[in-house]
Amino acid sequence: MTLVVIDSNAVHRDPWMKNAPGQELLAHASRGDCKVVFPQVVLDELLRQQHDWVQENHDAVTKVVDRMRGNPIDVSDTAKELKSSFEGLSKQIDESFDALKAHPGVEVAPIPAAPDVTARLVARDLARKRPFLEVGSEGWSAGYRDAVIWETVLECLGWLEANEKLIFVTADKGFLTDDKKSLHPNLLDDLDRLRVAHGRVVSAQTTARALAEVRAVVEHAAKTREMVEVATNELFSLDGRDISLQTVYGGDYDYPDFVKFEMPSLESAMIAAIDQNTSWVFDEEVDGVVSGTSEVVLSVQGAVEKSTWFQEDGGELELELYDDLNDWYFEVGATIVARAVVEIDVSGGPGQYGVTSIVLQDAPQDPHVTIDLSNFENSADAQVANER
Repeated sequence: MTLVVIDSNAVHRDPWMKNAPGQELLAHASRGDCKVVFPQVVLDELLRQQHDWVQENHDAVTKVVDRMRGNPIDVSDTAKELKSSFEGLSKQIDESFDALKAHPGVEVAPIPAAPDVTARLVARDLARKRPFLEVGSEGWSAGYRDAVIWETVLECLGWLEANEKLIFVTADKGFLTDDKKSLHPNLLDDLDRLRVAHGRVVSAQTTARALAEVRAVVEHAAKTREMVEVATNELFSLDGRDISLQTVYGGDYDYPDFVKFEMPSLESAMIAAIDQNTSWVFDEEVDGVVSGTSEVVLSVQGAVEKSTWFQEDGGELELELYDDLNDWYFEVGATIVARAVVEIDVSGGPGQYGVTSIVLQDAPQDPHVTIDLSNFENSADAQVANER
């Protein structure tokens, strides 16, 4: 999930996000492509601005009406009607903000309430760290609300998975470098402290720029989904494939092209089951081709001569005896941890992706990773039992 966190100055002219980019952002939020987040302090500030606007205009109109008093025309009823009308406008503003908060995919992030948040803000202010700024000839401190907004952004990072992105929509110089192209180094220091990669928090000065970021994430996600689908379909198309030694070009014997893992010594063999142990990981596109990898567990079944079974231990791969096939052969099996490597042609664009090659190779051995095979072994045993 991508979070789009809104700062007050980015939407103060359009707090309801009624312009075209704002409406498209909210549409993405409705579809679950992203979540639009208003820090509570931002909503309170925007609401106050709108009420101030109504009050300022009410005061201006009231002054005009008051200047008419004393003439033959009685304006008392007009003044009462104006007061009632402007009170109605204030009510409409409250209702409009309630509707915004209730919009699908919009969430209000509460003001951080951690026990040490006040102490952190004081220390930050005294250290002259952004978003605090010193203004005026005597260097008065400004930026308290901005600091609370930034604390809210940091808490919102806890809503995300490790690979998800937060887009902070702000044009406030308290948050940004002088050229306004990126977050200020003081804020990047906070990301370092929390061990958050800088690329996961992107600044966007306008809702239009934020929309472009969301579109890019959505397009990437759609591309990844399609690549996952074609890669997974190709992987499981190998289920049931014969992987016995076979005659190849030149009259030699070899295993099928996709078999690049250590095979047990079997007279005949097939892939009886495949379990995908990790999600696909894709590299960057190169010349229209994307490579992807996934760790898999294979159940291999085949036949071995009884004389060979009694004479050898089967090498490094442990074979399991299943049943007698006949007087000369046992049915045996092995569980093999492998790595699937696919190459996907994406040059044709969405809807035209296709796998150009797939191989199953020996998985790298990581002493820090333990793979639980119990569920896979149980399912493989059950499959063997059903086949009998």
